[in-house]
Amino acid sequence: MTKTKDFIYRRIYRQLKKDILDHKYESHEKLPSKRVLAKEMNVSINSVKTAYEQLIAEGYIYTKERQGYFIESLNQLIIESNQQIEGNVFKEKKEDKTKYHFTLSHMSTNLSKFPIDTWGKLQKQVFKESRSILSEVPYIKGPIQLRQSIAKLVSFKRGIHCDTEQIVIGSGTNALLLYILKLFKQSSLIGIENPGYSRMRNLIQQQNFKILDIPLDNKGASFRAIKKNNPHLMLTTPSHQFPIGTIMPVSRRIELLNWATRTEHFIIEDDYDSEYKYGTDNIPSLFSLDKNNRVIYLGTFSKTLLPGLRISYMILPKSIVEVFDNYFKDSVSEISTLNALTLSKFIDEGHYEKYIRKMSHIYEEKRKKLVRILKNKLRQTITIKNIKAGLHFVIYVNSPYTYKQIEERANYFKLELYTLRRFIAEDISQQLAEVIIIGFANIEDEKMEETVEILDEVLFGKQ
Repeated sequence: MTKTKDFIYRRIYRQLKKDILDHKYESHEKLPSKRVLAKEMNVSINSVKTAYEQLIAEGYIYTKERQGYFIESLNQLIIESNQQIEGNVFKEKKEDKTKYHFTLSHMSTNLSKFPIDTWGKLQKQVFKESRSILSEVPYIKGPIQLRQSIAKLVSFKRGIHCDTEQIVIGSGTNALLLYILKLFKQSSLIGIENPGYSRMRNLIQQQNFKILDIPLDNKGASFRAIKKNNPHLMLTTPSHQFPIGTIMPVSRRIELLNWATRTEHFIIEDDYDSEYKYGTDNIPSLFSLDKNNRVIYLGTFSKTLLPGLRISYMILPKSIVEVFDNYFKDSVSEISTLNALTLSKFIDEGHYEKYIRKMSHIYEEKRKKLVRILKNKLRQTITIKNIKAGLHFVIYVNSPYTYKQIEERANYFKLELYTLRRFIAEDISQQLAEVIIIGFANIEDEKMEETVEILDEVLFGKQ
């Protein structure tokens, strides 16, 4: 069809559709024949025929053999005047990262050394070798190949021995948390560390579960508070508490496991950045210590590889695998099978472990250098909680500014910075700032001293 004919048929189609919706025709009223309408409009019969066929396909008209075309019976569309919004009134709400010239964000990872050529090569291999798998509807738990790779990885790295059917791959830990919540009654009480991961807190609240705020002590989540409040599910970050950074000692882990066993409740262990320890070995995961099927383990590749990859995983205790299978038997996975199979190859061929070793060295050097500069450059004494783990630490300050003012000053100086206010349940915006989160993964070495000077101005500069 030429562009001219295409334009003519669309013009006829749009005009007839408008007239029908404006009820200029009665229901079941007969339309002019193709020949008559073509003559009236001085167009070809084919143009009219194409317009009529499109209207039939959309349900505006119907045809009777040897009788012609007729208007379908359509109700008047209700239009409320106060709901009519004209023009593009919505503004893009995505945070504009370009406004920051400096960053101390805990959310960023450093991608400068990511082996993108290797990843691309493996992805091409997957596409050639696994087309049958790529063409299938994705299994809710994710491809068996990646689950096998993860089973070997966590056995080696985290002391976790599990069957592949216990592993569920999802598009981020928040998506996996949603899966978990669906397995429990709405009346279940959810314990969450305070301060803690605000996105998970918001997600739980959106699902209408009641949250119990569990304060921290020097060993992590307070066992006294857990025992007193007795949540049905306790969400904790024992390997590197988020955001304070405490590493939960084995004594507290055993207390938690014994509590879960006695009460028959569950612990959700979020092991979000356990790959990065500096100068020490990993402390065994809660899941690896659990002998009574009370721990649900969450792990992610967002911190170690690409946040945009959106691949995380959970390991279910054997006691609820069948419950999960029954609930999600008709569901499909939301992750990219192509990315999942590429990641499996990336792990199996040793690229993942090689990359982690390289990045651990880079991050350790960044952390050491940043700590040294913070001690030397800040004009007032600060306390650095220098936990040798993860991609962030916290500093305790005695600033003359409130949390809200600190955040406003950071924005003014184009410094991406997060305070404790983001992670604590109660409103502390007007309190004098004491705890600042320092992320170091994506800070540029050549900008490190200048970034600390800006931080000094934000925290202690003139009003």
